[in-house]
Amino acid sequence: MERLEATLQLGASRHHAVSFDVTLALRYGFYLHVYADPAAVIYQVRQVKKFFLDSPIYVMSDGGLDFTTLCKEEGCTFVLCPPANDRWHPWPFFRRLWDAANSLAVKYIIMLEPDNTIHGYPKRPPGADLGGLLVQGRSFGLVRYVEKMAQQRSPGFKWTQKSMSSGLCGGAYFRREAVLDALSDQSMMKLDWNYLGDRLSKEIFSSDFAMQYAFAARGWRIEPWEETAQMDKHPDEPLTGAKDAAFRHYCSCYPGGKPTYNLKVAKADERLYKSGGYHMTSGPYSSSVCQVCYNSTRYIQLWGSAKCTNTIPFQLSEKLLKRW
Repeated sequence: MERLEATLQLGASRHHAVSFDVTLALRYGFYLHVYADPAAVIYQVRQVKKFFLDSPIYVMSDGGLDFTTLCKEEGCTFVLCPPANDRWHPWPFFRRLWDAANSLAVKYIIMLEPDNTIHGYPKRPPGADLGGLLVQGRSFGLVRYVEKMAQQRSPGFKWTQKSMSSGLCGGAYFRREAVLDALSDQSMMKLDWNYLGDRLSKEIFSSDFAMQYAFAARGWRIEPWEETAQMDKHPDEPLTGAKDAAFRHYCSCYPGGKPTYNLKVAKADERLYKSGGYHMTSGPYSSSVCQVCYNSTRYIQLWGSAKCTNTIPFQLSEKLLKRW
């Protein structure tokens, strides 16, 4: 625990944590994408409140634990969605982030995952419409296809190498206006996802990759953000991002494991969560860990409605389903 506290306090003095202008806290709202890991989720909600005071918090569980009681006590919004392993399926993933943006009346939304740690208020304000972790040397395919689509909203838009090097994972920020535009059911369905999957790779459907295409196709500016640091094999020196970054993202290779996943639930906090109550059925498209297996008709059959997913029907092509 001592090492964890030292890790989490690095770069954030006690004075800094309480001295910033309260009005600035309303610039940011938080979207927590969770499943299980109750100790990490409880700790993270409290850390957001510690450093961001009145910033609103929206917690979404992808068919996992129910944190209704936690949010009643801590003043956040909680939504329990049906399990969809949405990290690999843009249709529910986008809709859930869109719902959060619709709820959060702020300028920027910061997405967090349970393994992120928070170290203070950002010293470097957002410089684009969205941004995240620096992923050095990364590029994407079908650039002309995306740039052609972007001209409708942003004439002259170019999807640059700098934009592509921004990892939109935990610690990324999003202009609320951009989310409500690019991730709407209608906008995201203008992309031909079966075409993208056929021409590119399976990774196009992972949330980080899929969001790059969705936002770029609408001409929103993306760039890396120094306030999100990637922690690798060194316990204190980030691989990318600033050492005094407000948010840290950890690889599985981090010494001792990801800090928040080493936390244990305090006895007094056991009442703050419970099982979400979802039970997976047998058959295709039903596993909470399946990848590239989304079917909107099947989703509605399983869960009774299109809650937490795109309302426009979509089915992956048989070609892609057979390939993966």
